[in-house]
Amino acid sequence: MPTITCHFPITVKITGTPSPAALERLVEVVEEALIARLRFARAKIAAAGYTEIVPAEESDRSRAAP
Repeated sequence: MPTITCHFPITVKITGTPSPAALERLVEVVEEALIARLRFARAKIAAAGYTEIVPAEESDRSRAAP
């Protein structure tokens, strides 16, 4: 199966001076939002008939070191 790699930047604009704890939480929030959007995209792609697409979680596990 061919591999398609996509790269896209994520920009987060911050107003003010957040504390280190706030920045740490921001990382978590952005990560959770990105995961949700990728799941949504996979579902839409599968609904369009491209069911052979492997979820990122499975492909990441297959590349992980034992």
